Amino acid sequence: MSDILIRYAQSDDDVINTHRFLCVVAGPTLPGAIDPQKSAVEVWRVVNHDVALMAIRDDKLVGTLGLMCVTPWWGATQYLCNRWFFCLPGSRAWRPLLKEAKAIAVGSEMEFHLISEERGKITIFNRSPKRRPQKPSLANSPNNLRASAT
Repeated sequence: MSDILIRYAQSDDDVINTHRFLCVVAGPTLPGAIDPQKSAVEVWRVVNHDVALMAIRDDKLVGTLGLMCVTPWWGATQYLCNRWFFCLPGSRAWRPLLKEAKAIAVGSEMEFHLISEERGKITIFNRSPKRRPQKPSLANSPNNLRASAT
């Protein structure tokens, strides 16, 4: 077993290979059918306007992570977020992909929000020093807000 090489997707062939990989590997886990045109255009957009990483072993794509820059609703501060993150089971390609994504976050001085639908959680890497140290509270549920407004 050879090492995994991480590289940026750049060419139309990279777009095609990444899209094909996502359709095969991610497809069965998605909550609905894949729209071939919409999904191909989105992969192209991420490759050309954001960042798509490819994990290559023995000249074969074994994992991919799409990163996009997000501007949140509350202000101009931007952060990175995964658009997709899928690897062949057992390939361990997630480790070098995640390492590279963290390095990109550090180099760009942005947080990286890793969304895991499978685990139902968000992990924040390269946390901003402006962020409060405690975990955010969801104590003000809609019921509590309604009660306090009266």
